[in-house]
Amino acid sequence: MLGWWGRLFFWPMLSCRALVCASFNNRLINGYERKPMIDIAHIHPMLVHFPIVLFLLAVAIDFLVLLKGGDLTAKACLPTTGLIALFLAALAAIAAAIFGDIALDKAVELGFKKAPLEQHETLGLTTLWILIGLTLWQVFSRWRGISLDAGKGWAFFAISLLGVGTLLTAAYFGGELVYTIGVNVAPVHPS
Repeated sequence: MLGWWGRLFFWPMLSCRALVCASFNNRLINGYERKPMIDIAHIHPMLVHFPIVLFLLAVAIDFLVLLKGGDLTAKACLPTTGLIALFLAALAAIAAAIFGDIALDKAVELGFKKAPLEQHETLGLTTLWILIGLTLWQVFSRWRGISLDAGKGWAFFAISLLGVGTLLTAAYFGGELVYTIGVNVAPVHPS
């Protein structure tokens, strides 16, 4: 006997399990085919928006901190949030680069021209290295107690703007690959 607490906590789990099993058995009986997993080449376009947004957010936060005369390595809320956004942008860019390399290989295998793909890849990897460099610079400065205010802070911000320019150029050429050429979303048309 489960008692009232047993019926309260275990009955929903048992009934949900029964529904899932019935649904699975219904698929087997009625002959539904299981859908294949998502194509691995489509993961890159899903991931790539995270480093774009996070990097732009980090640069905007850094601009606000410097505009107020603050220090980018201060352990206050705004500089810390900027550093976290920059760190997450670098991690997301690493994942996007890995899956971008996989998508490039598939596109070449399907017959798309390699030159525009490599142009996008070069810009993306340049952005990745700028992100990693900026993240390491800020983490090291914070760890060693080196302030990034005034001149050093604005120099950091200038390199961040260079990274944003590279990022937006890579994004433009990535959009051209998809919307103009149809890489990994349309059949190859020989020119």
